[in-house]
Amino acid sequence: MQKTYVYNGRTVMIDLAPLPDGRWRAQIDGREHIVTVRPLPDGGVTLTLDGERRTVYVERAGADRLAALDGIVYTLSPPEVRGGRRRGVRPGANELTAQMPGQIREVLVSEEQAVARGQTILLLEAMKMEIRAAAPADGVVTRLLVKAGDVVERGQRLAEIRPDEGTEDGA
Repeated sequence: MQKTYVYNGRTVMIDLAPLPDGRWRAQIDGREHIVTVRPLPDGGVTLTLDGERRTVYVERAGADRLAALDGIVYTLSPPEVRGGRRRGVRPGANELTAQMPGQIREVLVSEEQAVARGQTILLLEAMKMEIRAAAPADGVVTRLLVKAGDVVERGQRLAEIRPDEGTEDGA
């Protein structure tokens, strides 16, 4: 079974083949891995990839696949629906949005605070995982639209960030 996804602007090719012992052979961008998949009662799966065990929660969001691993949500999109920018930012809007439904656990910044690209803005609990929602670019938080305890839906606006002048988002 072959799948192609776009992650963070890069096309990733995945080829999965079942093995007789119940494991899978996965070729990801030409590198081969042996994978064991065990479902968990809470809806997640335990993946053992080349001997390393990880817990992953996956949710379908339209054509996208959202995978929560170690508190970070990865959005995998089919190439044909890739249009626009990903990771919670709409072109020109400079908004951080929820990648999946959940509850805001903590807001780590305040309005008018300068933030760096990748800096954690808030913590969201979703699918029994703590998800770090990060600044998509260097800038200033102009508006926080949620507070600790709020329940949010996928795509809901969480914060507005004005990019620094001279960055790719603020030019």
